[in-house]
Amino acid sequence: MDSGGISYESFEGAAASPAVVTARKPRRGYWVRVRRAIQVFGIGLLVAGASMALLIALSWIRSQGAVAVVQAQVQDLRVGKVEDAYALFSASYQAGVSLPMFRRFLRREGRLGKAQNLEFWGRSVWGETAVLWGSFQDDLGHSVPVRYLLVREKGAWKIDGFHLTVGHPDIAPDPIRFIQI
Repeated sequence: MDSGGISYESFEGAAASPAVVTARKPRRGYWVRVRRAIQVFGIGLLVAGASMALLIALSWIRSQGAVAVVQAQVQDLRVGKVEDAYALFSASYQAGVSLPMFRRFLRREGRLGKAQNLEFWGRSVWGETAVLWGSFQDDLGHSVPVRYLLVREKGAWKIDGFHLTVGHPDIAPDPIRFIQI
């Protein structure tokens, strides 16, 4: 059969020809693509990890000034320099809490004046505001969670507020736990 000068026999013969069979490439293209995909995924993980490390380092560096202010205040309170510690508060905090009020608070919350081993677990800085949260140990060794809010005033960090856990843990037994006989 001849249709347009091409015979079907030539196609059949070419398929069975050993020269054509040996010219085919083996199926290594799949493994090359898999290896390339793994390489791209690995590079992506490295870039993501490096970006996260850079962001964490940048946040840590930006929060160092705020941490130093809080540590200075805790040190001032520990040695009894209440006026110096009060001066580290922001103007808005001082407008709401006077020095005599702060002294009364310190007498009521004696553990703040005896704070040791101040540690911060988290630090966040957004423009002119910083939030620090962590804990310190009181004179009895109890861990007291604390959170500080700081603002920038005239280029310096000032404490705008802080929060301690309320009260001491109740060491008295709960009367509901006891059964009356």
